[in-house]
Amino acid sequence: MTEKGSSRIGGFTANSLVIPLAVAIAILHIVIILLVYEANRSNSELSAMMQNCSDQQQYATNLQAGTSVLSETATSFVLMPATTDGSFNAGPLLRYAQELSMDRRGPEIVAWFHDQDVAGEILTCIDTAAASSEQMREAQLHAIALLCSVYPRPAAAELSAIPDVPLTEEELAMSEEARVELARFLVLGKDYSLMRSSVAENIENCHRTLQQAYSRASSECQRYIASLRIWLWVVIFAIIFLLLVTFVLFYRWLIRPLGSYARQITSDQPMDQTSGIREMRLVVNAYNALLRRHDKLESILRSAAETDALTDLPNRYSLEHYVLEKGEDGGPMAVLLFDVNYLKRINDVSGHMAGDQLLRTAAACIRECFETEESGRCYRIGGDEFAAVLRSCSEEDVKRRIQRFSFVTEREDISVSVGYAFSNNTDENSFDGLMRKADEQMYLHKKQVHELDHAAGRT
Repeated sequence: MTEKGSSRIGGFTANSLVIPLAVAIAILHIVIILLVYEANRSNSELSAMMQNCSDQQQYATNLQAGTSVLSETATSFVLMPATTDGSFNAGPLLRYAQELSMDRRGPEIVAWFHDQDVAGEILTCIDTAAASSEQMREAQLHAIALLCSVYPRPAAAELSAIPDVPLTEEELAMSEEARVELARFLVLGKDYSLMRSSVAENIENCHRTLQQAYSRASSECQRYIASLRIWLWVVIFAIIFLLLVTFVLFYRWLIRPLGSYARQITSDQPMDQTSGIREMRLVVNAYNALLRRHDKLESILRSAAETDALTDLPNRYSLEHYVLEKGEDGGPMAVLLFDVNYLKRINDVSGHMAGDQLLRTAAACIRECFETEESGRCYRIGGDEFAAVLRSCSEEDVKRRIQRFSFVTEREDISVSVGYAFSNNTDENSFDGLMRKADEQMYLHKKQVHELDHAAGRT
């Protein structure tokens, strides 16, 4: 098509619509990816913040728990340094020694908190609680040393973890009762109670401060994530809107014209090329030109021979044309294939004129049994091959016609192998299947004929 002809077609090209929409949708998809990435990153930060807050609270709790266990075991020993039978009460000291070996003592926890990024208020609470905890531990060790001076501690390896606190000369000069009373005062007195209260109060303040800090940071992070989700929905709705616009435009300029073109194509009529996008109009213009050439070729083909000159039957081209016209009608259909036996022998022995006569006789027999004005068509599709197509028939009717065909061929003293295939509902796609099935049966029949002839000594 020349440029002048193309310029008269009109319409806008698909690229002028598709490219801007594709670019816009691609940009929106990139925005979605960025928003999802940012939301996931914020969620990860929130999870890390929650885990960090939980770890800090757990370490603060460990400090208080360790202090409490040391206090309880030391107090148990001070209250009962010996059993009822007068032996050394080592049980509380063994638990005390085990607790001292754990990593939840004040110095370790203070060092861990100083390595974390926490507020100064939290560090102050932890430092104060740890200092009070250490003072309590010193009082406990002092009390244990006083009691062990009265009740000698056994030389057990498990108790070696408890440090020895040297007593002053004044304390050594005290009576045993006075040293016991001093030990009890150290772990049961007012100063000790104040130190224990200081630990509990500072740990509670640490928990409260941590929770408040986490709540503020969590609220800010959740608000930020909520805003990201809102923008994500905005972008998603924008993409949906663009897709709807794209669908409407393509329906108007592509899908609807295609439906109209499909109806016009089935009617073999020229198509309207004033609607649709430019590419569609170009295709329609080419189709109209092709249709004009097709009409010219069809007029030429119609003048071509559709009938076999020897047998006066329609030929293979006529069969194919019939299938194209009637193959989509559905309904019952039977396809029969015939093969004339011994044609080559007759040509070799009696000459080709005798062979031609054999073919004309076979064609007459086939036409007599299978051709009807409305539903039966007979064809010569090869040298010694014939076909028949029956429509609006039953399989019983086909079998009766084949039986009659056997009588007619016996009457004419010729041998023709036949095979058929029947279907109650056919279309163009199933016709080839019927042909294959009929061909298989025909060659099976032909094989049986030759085997019988061989057994009778005729070959």
